[in-house]
Amino acid sequence: MLVSAAVVPGPPAFVAELMGSAAHELDDLRQAADQVVSRALSDLLAAAADFLSAESESDLNAGLGLASASGSDSVQLVVVGPGKPREYDAAGPVTFAGFGRDVVVPTLVEGRRGERGLPTPIMVARYLASRDVAAHAAHVDLWASARWITTSGVDASVLGDQLRAEGTRVALILVADGADCHGPKAPRAEDTRAQAYDDGVCAALASGEPGQLAQIDVDLGDELGATGQLVWPVLVAAAGGHRIGEVLWAGAPYGVGWAVASWRKPDD
Repeated sequence: MLVSAAVVPGPPAFVAELMGSAAHELDDLRQAADQVVSRALSDLLAAAADFLSAESESDLNAGLGLASASGSDSVQLVVVGPGKPREYDAAGPVTFAGFGRDVVVPTLVEGRRGERGLPTPIMVARYLASRDVAAHAAHVDLWASARWITTSGVDASVLGDQLRAEGTRVALILVADGADCHGPKAPRAEDTRAQAYDDGVCAALASGEPGQLAQIDVDLGDELGATGQLVWPVLVAAAGGHRIGEVLWAGAPYGVGWAVASWRKPDD
């Protein structure tokens, strides 16, 4: 059952240490991402409190992340990025040396070795995890037991169906970029359709309606270099119905459309 979802972009530029003196240009984006990620995990903690009968906060934290231990009374953080269907072990240390600076994101689990070949969206999500843990120590167990997955197409829908059908209470972190052809700063040739496409994505995210998000044009997204259309099926299938949608940040400062959004369970 989906409790909460956060949508964040996945550019290496997210990593402030890689940006040098230009890091401040994306401060608002990072702050928005920190907010939706933290909120998604806090919602999951609140869901855990509904069924865990621990007498103290330490007892509650010790019980988190054991998704198989309590059947329907369990919680799970799932991080999803676009790519060939695969699950990764991203709890170990992560290095961004391949992007020009040896920035190392510390391990989430003591003694865990880093997995090589992590896709960039998963690496960026790990960076966001390190920021979240630094600000919210109570989230560390959720991150330590998180699933780190890349998927697309039919496999994405299957994953969403599985998350919805299982008794596990789930928080999703979806890592996705919009069109990469906004204006002269874009990584590839400018395309005048980019703005309207990304506006449509933001409108669908703000609506909280799975049906509206499912209508995003997959082929057009592919043509414009977007990656969101590869992972939206996870959110559509996992949500199952209306959610409270909010877009906290949207823009294309370097020619790529980025959005930060959240979907939350409506109050009963």
